[in-house]
Amino acid sequence: MRHFSVSRVWMTATAMVLGLAGMAQAASSPSQSAKVLMSYATSGAIDTNGVTGTPVVSFNSVPSGQFTTPSSFSLGEFMVAALPSGVTTTYADTPFSITYLVNSVDGNSVDPSTTPIVLTGKINGSVTGASQSDLMVSFDQKPIPEFLTNGYSNTLVNLDSNLTLVPSTTNGGRTTAQSLMVVSPVPVPEPASIMIFGLGAAGLVWHRRRRQTV
Repeated sequence: MRHFSVSRVWMTATAMVLGLAGMAQAASSPSQSAKVLMSYATSGAIDTNGVTGTPVVSFNSVPSGQFTTPSSFSLGEFMVAALPSGVTTTYADTPFSITYLVNSVDGNSVDPSTTPIVLTGKINGSVTGASQSDLMVSFDQKPIPEFLTNGYSNTLVNLDSNLTLVPSTTNGGRTTAQSLMVVSPVPVPEPASIMIFGLGAAGLVWHRRRRQTV
């Protein structure tokens, strides 16, 4: 009976240890349904100015996109269609735009004044037939507004300032435009800085009062 009791106690203790280990693992493991950091949508437009021949470049938008961690993501795809053999279309500083609409940040609605963001640029080069393309997409270099997320500043950065568009015989003519969300903490005044500011303000008040009494 004594041996049975000791074995039973050992089994119970082992079960408790395994149970606690499982609870710790579950607590340390990431959630299966990670919180969405940002949800967004894009749309694109390509002008016909500067196009000689049949327009062959279009843009596939992202109607509903999201990401849970700050990382690179797709703004959409430039599409190059095939031309008949021997036929050429030329693009010369043809304007394009990609509109980036932020739907939510950390599940919260976004201030309408901060969205959408419009990225612009030019397309240059030519397409001949179905397999020849030297088209180049160049994004305009200009500051992009930031978004604040729980004390962090989020900045949209283009990964490729220049994109070479592949012909229709490569990847179906699709070239992805990618961006990156760079996150950095919003600076917070340190206690020492706040104290120095407070002392400076107090000294200014005292100086003014002293001048008034003189």
